[in-house]
Amino acid sequence: MKDWNWKHVVLFILAIPVVNYMAGYLGKSASQHVNERERATLSSPSPYQEIRVVVTSQNSQGVTQHDFDLNFLHNLEAYAVERAKQKTKEYLASEGYPNTNIDFSSEAIYVESGSVKLAVVRLRASEGVNQVLIVGIIDNELKRISCLRSSIEAIPISYGVCADKIKEVFGVKIGA
Repeated sequence: MKDWNWKHVVLFILAIPVVNYMAGYLGKSASQHVNERERATLSSPSPYQEIRVVVTSQNSQGVTQHDFDLNFLHNLEAYAVERAKQKTKEYLASEGYPNTNIDFSSEAIYVESGSVKLAVVRLRASEGVNQVLIVGIIDNELKRISCLRSSIEAIPISYGVCADKIKEVFGVKIGA
């Protein structure tokens, strides 16, 4: 296994705040979905939820997109899942559901469009909450986009509001 150098550690630390924020939101949304499902009757349709988009940016501290490797990607994915589980459990406990567990599935890939390499992490909660985290470096800035939806529908990154934000922030279109 490849050893981490200081650039990998710095990049991982820079990604923590946005993952922490989004995990909290994802946990809250998943637990709210559990509560709504328990209150809903069989005849009431579930409402369509819009995709929420959050963008953050900070100095990359010398890390470049060439420092993105599979080890970093797998660690980012594992951290995102763990934070989402923790935030969900905390929120459910605060709402009076201390023993409720939400299962999360995840997948992480790198996407290259032109000269831009992006890390894409997808999280899906068993209760119908989806999140896509897109991380990339432009010039000396680490930029993160998080797209969230409280619905079982997948979040597209090649079209729609998330794709529009990727184009705006990174200047590339995925899947074009």
